Amino acid sequence: MLAKIGQKILALMVISILAVTCQAQQSQAVKLHKHFSLAAFGSGSGNDCWGYVSPSGREYAIMGLNNKVAFVEITDPANSVIVGSVPHTASLWGSVKVYNGVVYAVTEATGTGIQVIDIRDIDNGVITLVRTIASPGRTHNVVMDDENGFLYTVGSRNGTGTTMCFDLTDPTNPVQVGPASMTTNYHHDAQIVTYDSGPFAGKQIWYGFSENRGIDIYDMTNKNNPVMIKRVIYPNMGYCHQGWLSHDKKYLYVDDEFDESNLQVPTRSLIFNVEDPLNAYYVGSFTTGLLAIDHNQYVDDGFVFQANYRSGLRVFEVGDNPISPIQTGWYDTFLADDNRGYDGAWSCYPFFPSGTVLVSDINTGLYILDVTEATTRRKPAADFSLLRASVVSGNLASLEASDGNELRLSEVGGSSPDGSAAGIETSANAFDSSPDRIEVKVVSRAASGGYRQRIRVFNWTTNSYDEFSSEPFQLASTTRTVVIANQANRYVQPGTNAVKVQIKWFADVRTVARLQAGIDEVSFKFVR
Repeated sequence: MLAKIGQKILALMVISILAVTCQAQQSQAVKLHKHFSLAAFGSGSGNDCWGYVSPSGREYAIMGLNNKVAFVEITDPANSVIVGSVPHTASLWGSVKVYNGVVYAVTEATGTGIQVIDIRDIDNGVITLVRTIASPGRTHNVVMDDENGFLYTVGSRNGTGTTMCFDLTDPTNPVQVGPASMTTNYHHDAQIVTYDSGPFAGKQIWYGFSENRGIDIYDMTNKNNPVMIKRVIYPNMGYCHQGWLSHDKKYLYVDDEFDESNLQVPTRSLIFNVEDPLNAYYVGSFTTGLLAIDHNQYVDDGFVFQANYRSGLRVFEVGDNPISPIQTGWYDTFLADDNRGYDGAWSCYPFFPSGTVLVSDINTGLYILDVTEATTRRKPAADFSLLRASVVSGNLASLEASDGNELRLSEVGGSSPDGSAAGIETSANAFDSSPDRIEVKVVSRAASGGYRQRIRVFNWTTNSYDEFSSEPFQLASTTRTVVIANQANRYVQPGTNAVKVQIKWFADVRTVARLQAGIDEVSFKFVR
């Protein structure tokens, strides 16, 4: 009996180890909130996904499927729930986008047209198919110009042209504008943005991913006269498929759907410099190191989020060095292998205010993911300047970690406007201009008592310092962490993304001894 019990325990241990191993292989720094299988939707395959935030702040996933568009509330991600769907003609390919609470859904099935779906009252479970626009009859993708209120169809067929434009003055009643086709050639996907500076300030610039021709850049400002201003090519073009701009519009990250197979190379994602669209050029490439084909990618908060068919979601940091992306996390939705093939993850959506990320998988449905760990970055102080203090010992490297290697300071005589005895000012650059949360960690100690330590962070909106901590300055090494979770973007300098901090010491009691301080660490944590 004991032997049998021992065998059972051993078997359970093996199963547990295998389960942990499988989990470790499935993800790194990304966690699953909830998964909806295709069966849960009553569908046979998945395709595109997008997101919507209602006026009340509730978040919704929009999942493209072979036979319908489904809507899932993900406000509480772990308890997400399907709230409704709208059927369409069966098709493996589909695309969805949203403008002002109205969804536009297309497929490659002949006669599908553009479904116009009103979800402005989705909080109350109301989802309404308002109309179906007949032409184009079938479309591969829809592209949204949110800033100017225009919808574009790309890869359009059974209609008047390959790229069509619709005015969304009334979002539920799109009206076609411009010529029969806005582009000369077939564009598989595109992104359109309005530049706010430089020679194209105020212009609506279109980046069209044009199969084996490369990237076609158009000025779409005048809908009656769209003009191609540049075609950008790159080495070993196969099928220029899709891409997305960095927040500052300096770089464009692109996937080619055929290059992995044509060249027999690991995942190859492309980088282009587009600071000046007229002189845009290829910069280089980056990779996961796996064989899987990259399919759709989006950029948000200094990170590239890629849906790579058989290797799932891949997250790259590009905020610090945009031409040398660093992979920071992943979640594999296709566990069979990471080889080349056209199944697995179709797309992703990283733009929810909560930071939740969606992945739509062709074979297994919708994944609702927590990427907090993958998109949280710790940075040491990048510099420091002294405020009525002199260095006794140590240097900038002394601030990198709590290891006993302190930057030791001594008070310099004289008076200060705010009454501080001494201080230090330091900074680090966030990865983008709008982190969800900023944390500043200070590890320090006093050589003698009677002082108070105050930590202040510069508010670039008010152009002044805000105080977040005021505590007795301890003789023992003490850690203080300042957390900014409300409107953290106010503390990020526009343009440079610098976050600036002052640490000052004030005498709590009258003392003749000059202040001496040891600082073991000043570090910054930026949470997407």
